[in-house]
Amino acid sequence: MKTTSIFNRFVQACIVIGMLTGIALIVDIYALEMPLVTDFFAREGKPEYFAVLSGIIASLCILGGEYIAFTLFCMMNTLDRDPFVQKNVNALKRMGFTALTVALLGLSTMLLHPVPLAVIAAAPVAMCGLFSIVLSRVFAQAVAYKMENDLTV
Repeated sequence: MKTTSIFNRFVQACIVIGMLTGIALIVDIYALEMPLVTDFFAREGKPEYFAVLSGIIASLCILGGEYIAFTLFCMMNTLDRDPFVQKNVNALKRMGFTALTVALLGLSTMLLHPVPLAVIAAAPVAMCGLFSIVLSRVFAQAVAYKMENDLTV
């Protein structure tokens, strides 16, 4: 049981480091990258608002990842007690829909500047979203069985 707790703390620490990196990435996008992106779209002959849209899309994708990481961090706190609760079912479902939204946002960059890497990057994010939604259904079934067993004396 001790190694499980150590592993959980390690994973939570990795989540926090990832979240801090996401915040740093947003700062980097607006402080360093946006002038380069604006210049790139200008050289391509595209309107300036394309650069603004790409910054907004990138920020929303990162914030979606931040939300998923925070929700996962909160879910991990239930592992020591009982993870099969309705709160985790709802969290898994929200994480799944957030991941699908992030994948669609990533694909929307193809409208600004077609880069096949956007499709390659969006595919695993969408798969994770679908997995999370399916897992939420499994958790919902487990919660239903648990509640039924709790009522049985």
